Amino acid sequence: MKIRRLHVTDFAAIREADVEFGPGLNVLFGPNDLGKSTLAEAIRLALLLPHTSTHIDEYIPWTGGQNPVVELTFETESQRIWRVRKEFRRGGAATLEESRNGVDFDPVERARKVDAKLREILRWGIPEPGGAGGGKGLPSSFLGTALLSTQADVTSVLSQSLSDDPTGTGK
Repeated sequence: MKIRRLHVTDFAAIREADVEFGPGLNVLFGPNDLGKSTLAEAIRLALLLPHTSTHIDEYIPWTGGQNPVVELTFETESQRIWRVRKEFRRGGAATLEESRNGVDFDPVERARKVDAKLREILRWGIPEPGGAGGGKGLPSSFLGTALLSTQADVTSVLSQSLSDDPTGTGK
């Protein structure tokens, strides 16, 4: 998976940010409290968190405003480009679109079906959220933690074993 673009609006301390990613390794750098970790968290939540989850409460804009919105464009293979857009909170929305050229996007899924389709596309072995007996909030698996961990979760990545992973994502 290659991330191509991230657009964030009203997400924690970030009023608006638009980041285009280039080929190869991309590094976000700058002084403390600039929002680098918040942008990384926006990517994580766009891929893993249902748009109606209450886990988003800590990312409600600090200065008021609208619901947090994250739009992430990524490529899974050549000419297979996806755009997921989530407006978080109750009454929010989620859409998933696909493109062959990165310009013209066609709708694929909406609302709750977006998260199931993302898990299918990414093949991380993370179960679909919600429902009777389903997980709430961010899913917990070794692969999900290793790929999309926060600075605070480094200890978790190092201490969690693949043998203890309930989803078998790393196996």
